[in-house]
Amino acid sequence: MATSKKKKEEALSKITSELEKARGVVFTEYRGMSVKDLSKVRKELKKEKVKYQVIKVTLLKKALEKLGIKTDSLKYNGPIAVATSQDEETAPARILKLLKKENPKLVVDGGVFNQELIAADVVDRLASLPTKQQLLGQLASVIAGPARGLVTVLSGNTRNLLNVLNALADKKK
Repeated sequence: MATSKKKKEEALSKITSELEKARGVVFTEYRGMSVKDLSKVRKELKKEKVKYQVIKVTLLKKALEKLGIKTDSLKYNGPIAVATSQDEETAPARILKLLKKENPKLVVDGGVFNQELIAADVVDRLASLPTKQQLLGQLASVIAGPARGLVTVLSGNTRNLLNVLNALADKKK
């Protein structure tokens, strides 16, 4: 049964709004994977608040073009799955890279970054970046560094003063 024009437009607007809100988008091919394996992939992605859905290529192209993203380099001939994250740019790439080890039939083909299509090698580099929490921890450490150094310097002078006073006390005994 053919899908009505109204349902197609609803699907297009839903996908377009999802892609517009997404901070990280990764395209994958899933041919040859069982439904069970695909469900495991979805479950792992969902833990990190990443949505994973199968989309027809023509619908994806129309949604990307609506957002002003050129789709000339998007060459697919079958349905693809799209992983989107609204929280973190690297989350879909990072998780899919780990899941690819368990499911070799899962192929990362590219994605969207900064309103441009990116190739699979760029997605791979994004996957190797630290998580948002790790970066925030590193930033906190850098910010706390000068204060930590100041405390060390100030405690050193106090420690030296106490050593001198202890030496004087021992000499008087």
